[in-house]
Amino acid sequence: MRILLTRDSVAAGDDADAPHAEAVVLPDGLDAPAALTALGLPRPRLPLIGGGRATWVVRAADGSPLAVLAQQWPLPRPLPAARAPLDRLAGADGAVRLHVEYRRQLDPEAEYERLRHG
Repeated sequence: MRILLTRDSVAAGDDADAPHAEAVVLPDGLDAPAALTALGLPRPRLPLIGGGRATWVVRAADGSPLAVLAQQWPLPRPLPAARAPLDRLAGADGAVRLHVEYRRQLDPEAEYERLRHG
């Protein structure tokens, strides 16, 4: 499974190579939690934010949220849409496009609950 991963910039100096695109090949059939763990999210692909707190949302190409990440959490927290194999989200070219949205220092627990119920 080919993953095309992009992420938001976190500061003006981080904009130089935005959208921070990266292509990664993972085994077929992984669900989002397994794929995000295999990608090493949140570390090392996401920048460290001063103060030790940052919240990120992983979204599919259609905008649906798949997981919440937090700098202060060791693992991604999957949302209900993330339970099925991730390769079901592949586009016509066979690639799965994921975008990691920076949610600044919002409370990751509150963001998770908002997305889980919203």
